[in-house]
Amino acid sequence: MSDEYLEPYRRAVGQFGATFDATLWNSRAYQRARFEVLRTTVDLEGLTLLDAGCGLGDLCEHLQACNVRYRRYVGLDGVPEIVACARQRGLARAEFHVRDFVADPASLSLGSPDVICFSGSLNTVPEKQARQVVEQAWAAAARGVIFNFLSDRAEPAVLARDTGPARRFNTLDWIEWALRTTPQVLFRQDYLGGHDATIAMLREHPSALGRGG
Repeated sequence: MSDEYLEPYRRAVGQFGATFDATLWNSRAYQRARFEVLRTTVDLEGLTLLDAGCGLGDLCEHLQACNVRYRRYVGLDGVPEIVACARQRGLARAEFHVRDFVADPASLSLGSPDVICFSGSLNTVPEKQARQVVEQAWAAAARGVIFNFLSDRAEPAVLARDTGPARRFNTLDWIEWALRTTPQVLFRQDYLGGHDATIAMLREHPSALGRGG
């Protein structure tokens, strides 16, 4: 299987080193907006979270800053230099592994996660392949999956923007697929001007999440 989806990150590491710029986020503000949607959509209190495509572990840092008392954070990333830097940050109850979760779906079971999230990490993956990855995550997660992607249902001015190596997904098709998989689906596109969308797929009612166990 080709891993061309990792190539933009490898080039960025070669240019910027293992820094924020190498993770290809649009900006810190965009990153925080997506993280806040993840945090407020699914209650992670007492749960094990697997962050597929964790980069430098910024989501873990954000959760700590917001006093989210997760049980365990497991970060996966396919770029060794990025993982090495994440490990050096000393984030509490966090571990980081060099894993290409697209090519190695078994890695999505590391740590027996309650919730698996993808924040920006599907953007360079072809849409059909991304669907397979989320399906595998759904099978591996005890309680649910939450992921974001660039929406194709934004206003024209937003759709006209150059997204670089990232690609837009068919938003309505993803919602329909999620609902065929589970009736417990949450959808948000009320941030970043519709540029981005978030879907959470849960195995039980959202209010039951966050109780640990």
